[in-house]
Amino acid sequence: MLRTFALQQDVQRRIKKAQAMMREKGLGALFIPAQGAPGMMGMAKYFTNLQLWAGTAWVVLGSEHPEPALIQSSSYGTDWNKQEATTSWVENPSPDPLGRAIEVCREFCERDKRIGIANLKTTWKVGDWTRIQKELLVDGRETIDVTKDLNRMRSIKSNFEIEEIYRTGRLLCEGLERFCEVARPGVRCWDAAAAAEVVLRSQGCFWGRSKYSLDLHPHTIPTTVDRRFSEDDIILFELVYTGPLGYWDEMTALFSFKPLPDDVKKQLEAQEKVIQACAVAMRAGARIGSMHDIASKVWKEEGFKVIGKHTPNCHSIGLDDEDGPSSWFTPDEILEPNMVLSFHPSTLLEGNRAFLISDNFLVTSEGAVPLSPREWLYRKIDL
Repeated sequence: MLRTFALQQDVQRRIKKAQAMMREKGLGALFIPAQGAPGMMGMAKYFTNLQLWAGTAWVVLGSEHPEPALIQSSSYGTDWNKQEATTSWVENPSPDPLGRAIEVCREFCERDKRIGIANLKTTWKVGDWTRIQKELLVDGRETIDVTKDLNRMRSIKSNFEIEEIYRTGRLLCEGLERFCEVARPGVRCWDAAAAAEVVLRSQGCFWGRSKYSLDLHPHTIPTTVDRRFSEDDIILFELVYTGPLGYWDEMTALFSFKPLPDDVKKQLEAQEKVIQACAVAMRAGARIGSMHDIASKVWKEEGFKVIGKHTPNCHSIGLDDEDGPSSWFTPDEILEPNMVLSFHPSTLLEGNRAFLISDNFLVTSEGAVPLSPREWLYRKIDL
């Protein structure tokens, strides 16, 4: 119960901060779409704790109104959010929910005609946006894209959010421990992954997936249903899940049933050094894109040939799996204290080899520190 109260207080902090930005830019309203898919609802959830399984929702926030309007296309979803949302303004105005959202936005913009729009390129449906232009952008009203402003806000986590992300990290650690208990030669990979996911889902984790790499290559994907472990497998197992309040976590570890071959052991030891060096370097004030150079330097010092990178080395993570700076897309952005990074130094080695070993890290003035109690990257599973 106190956790719910703390969430409500934190959402009020976010709303007040957004409204201060709106007044500074002369915005009468924010208009935020959400779709029922991972990575397409986090912005709306940030201001409402929206739960969205399918369909579309719109959040409309006025510069002075104390609560955002949450308007949904699903009557089922509306009932769900009357239970879960932090705003009491939840509507399902059949048969035209978007029309109602436009109406609310007009009411908020009677004085200030500018409207802040978020996620135009990623979440708005073409038909809905066409209708917005036709029906809303009249009588002097205009839109400006404030996605970067809102992501700058979202990427700096509050103490409440940091604690919740750490809690999610603890749950994923428990999932990996359960994986160790179930994974054995002859056991279906699917069953061991399912056992780990049961731990997460039984404690409120919702969206997510589990994945493997079984060939020393970096990219993790689901196995076929009939794939079974063998004694010689070297297993990279990844859990990508949201915690009970929707915060994403990516956690990956290496497993085997036999001692690692010497070349793999050497690669793992070098990977641990890379992670430690990158954690020290990813301090407040650093360029987020600098991780690749730091990681490559360590790999070369350890005797490995670097041929590139296979995924982003790190990216901001929160209620979306990416909610701010990314080493891949925005390499020149500067890290700030209390950013949370999905942290997975992603150097690609000769032979297309790499371990995608990941965890969430908190940026501080002294470097980045893990947001989970995990103290290991590799586990030999005793038979």
